[in-house]
Amino acid sequence: MARDTNPPVRKAEDDLREIPKWARRYAQNRTLPVVVLLLIFAAGCAVLGGLSYLSVWADMAGQRFLAAASMVVLSGFAIWWLWFCLVGGRPIMRRVAERSYQGDGSVSVGACARRTRPPLGVFDLMFIVLVSVVAGLLAFLPMSVTQPMSALYVVPFFCYLGMRLRRVGVGSPFMFLWPALYGIHAILDVAGVPVRFWGDLRALDVGVPLVGYGLIAALAGHIYGRVALRRLRMLAASPELSDGE
Repeated sequence: MARDTNPPVRKAEDDLREIPKWARRYAQNRTLPVVVLLLIFAAGCAVLGGLSYLSVWADMAGQRFLAAASMVVLSGFAIWWLWFCLVGGRPIMRRVAERSYQGDGSVSVGACARRTRPPLGVFDLMFIVLVSVVAGLLAFLPMSVTQPMSALYVVPFFCYLGMRLRRVGVGSPFMFLWPALYGIHAILDVAGVPVRFWGDLRALDVGVPLVGYGLIAALAGHIYGRVALRRLRMLAASPELSDGE
């Protein structure tokens, strides 16, 4: 039997095989909601840190009323932040995810159509990390080891979460950069490389790497997702497919 050597036909068949692959890559790399989540977390930590600093400063300056008032506000915000991390933030993040890519249309490719709800969310881990920072500030833990110690649970958790999401087809492979960079940072810190903050800024040893490396990973995934979407649109607009070859 003669082999079909019609180039347009072969091109159309190749394009058809490429579409599911690029659709899956695009669906896996819709990571803008993670960027928003990290910015919200950073803002919350800044408020908590500012109120904590104000409380300590007012107490040391003898401003008892200001110290008491700031402690009340700090306690109220901490309670609200706990609620937001564990409950209130989830619907907000779902709406952010829907609106971030509403102009791109919807995509559903095999496992990507299934949703999963991991036993812990990123917000939950952020709160755990925040607790470890506060423990360091209260001298329960030496601030010099807070970041390496946090890596002991941050890195395994993000690897577990990434693999779990990958199994159902919704996790970006670029998000593995997050625990990788955070773990490398911890190793460099233990090795004595000057990657930590000093003095009054030492509380940033955990927050800045955690948010910074997360932003790097999420933005890398988002950029690749735009590349995948462009490739997907090019394939969908292929003249061979449009002509029904």
